[in-house]
Amino acid sequence: MKIIFLGIKEECIGFSLCGIDTLEVSDFKKDFKEIIKDKDVGLIIIADRYYEIFKENFSHFSKKKAVPSIVFVPSFEKTYLNENIKRYLSNVLGIRL
Repeated sequence: MKIIFLGIKEECIGFSLCGIDTLEVSDFKKDFKEIIKDKDVGLIIIADRYYEIFKENFSHFSKKKAVPSIVFVPSFEKTYLNENIKRYLSNVLGIRL
């Protein structure tokens, strides 16, 4: 299984140095659709600047499939994710905390 990170150039460099495949996002919707077609991808790490776009367009995807798992990390310059962390983890894990 592959791990892939989606973010801006500066963020991609850091993940590349760790040996993780990266994709510099130009159009998040298009890029995400391409990645989920790859059956070898087991984990998608996404900079949280794309969380709102993901939530509006793809939240149903992560609730239907366990693989690939999707994790959001703080973006390079600041954290965009304003959702309550307990509620966020509950949605990601699929359990009530």
